Amino acid sequence: MAKEKNKKEGGLGMSKKKMLGLALGTVGLMGLVYSYVQAGNLTVSSPYKVAKELVDAAAVNATVGFNATTHTYTPSQIPLGSLTGPVIAVSVDKGKIYGTNVAICDLSNKTIAVYQSGDGTNQLVFSSANSTVSNGATYWIGNSTCNGTADLTFEIPQGASSVTLTIKTGVGATQQVLDTASATIISVVPQFSASVGRKFSAKIDYESEFKKFESNATTDEGTIELKSSGLEVTVGNKVDKKEATFSVTLKPTDMSGINEVWIDGSNCTKLTDSFVCNATISSIDFTGSKTYTINATVTKTDVLAERSFKVDAFLDFASDKAKDVLLLSNADFGAWTYKGTALYVPLIGVNPATGRETYIKLQSKDTNPVANKVKAIILASDGSLVTADLGKITPGQPFTITGSDLAAKVQAAGKTVGDSFAAILVVTTDEANLFGYANIIDPSGAKRVPLKTRDGKIVE
Repeated sequence: MAKEKNKKEGGLGMSKKKMLGLALGTVGLMGLVYSYVQAGNLTVSSPYKVAKELVDAAAVNATVGFNATTHTYTPSQIPLGSLTGPVIAVSVDKGKIYGTNVAICDLSNKTIAVYQSGDGTNQLVFSSANSTVSNGATYWIGNSTCNGTADLTFEIPQGASSVTLTIKTGVGATQQVLDTASATIISVVPQFSASVGRKFSAKIDYESEFKKFESNATTDEGTIELKSSGLEVTVGNKVDKKEATFSVTLKPTDMSGINEVWIDGSNCTKLTDSFVCNATISSIDFTGSKTYTINATVTKTDVLAERSFKVDAFLDFASDKAKDVLLLSNADFGAWTYKGTALYVPLIGVNPATGRETYIKLQSKDTNPVANKVKAIILASDGSLVTADLGKITPGQPFTITGSDLAAKVQAAGKTVGDSFAAILVVTTDEANLFGYANIIDPSGAKRVPLKTRDGKIVE
């Protein structure tokens, strides 16, 4: 019975030979299908570059020249290797394409296909009854007689980042596609950019009671570079007004003690927490960079705190045909720091009646004879700052400062402090040379007080 059942099943099924033939045929068919999905090659010498500032504002037309050097097409997937009477479509993935005086040419300048339709749509169609297109041969888009450059105009829609050109070769009225090749024809890129050149870097000097910088200077200077790239279609090519305003906002972490800020000789507007500086650009038709200098001057009467700076930079076009652009946001623009090492003492306790006292002990390994001077910036009860000269550390020896010493300096300046206040100690040496320790003594015992530095490297 088992043998009979197998016989019947064998009669209804396929022989091994037939099954093998079907498998090989399927593989062959798969190979043919696979060959269809292999793309031809569209070579573009360089994408045509259009200013993003224009395209972000509105649709932009750009005319691109096509010839045998700049744009070439090589098919590779025509099933039989060549095709007579081709229909060739040239399309864009977004926007529109314009051109009627154009043709598809070979490298001998023979016309392969002539323009049929599509001007002002997303696709131009070319056809030929007698010419042949072959895999591996090179073709190009030229003028209608194939003896010169074809100028095709592309409408780039607002907000686009690029335009991709696709060439499809096929046959018949229904355009059965046999070969496809694509490449980026237009890139939409920013024309303008900005970068910080020289940053603020002044040192607030001990010698001027922290009211000026080194060498008695009262001004610090930084720069910003505005750059314009050379593109095929620039903002200047399309706008009706070529003026612009380069607006820089300077943002210090501390506004106190700054008298004025200038940009290239023009005064900046002081706001609550920033300075707004506007420089006029008479013409945006430039390639390369322009340097804008930012100057900040101090009052010479206020004790200066350490601070850092950030900048925003904004380009405001006079024409509405280009979109204004933010070029920098919170970019680092340097800092003002004390000359020497600043020790931040967050809590100083003094109360002779209860025996409460603060002791700060400093040591230095700097043996330079002009180093190790100690100066204090003390916060008085009215919020003002009092500066005081405390003397000089002898290398290798403990230097003691008490809370009572600091309170007495404030009183000598005609101001007061409470039983708890804060101060900054500035020592004229590098942080790596300095050691420090502080505590508060009262009837309940001793409590550590942390000595803070800007970089937090001091060894206690």
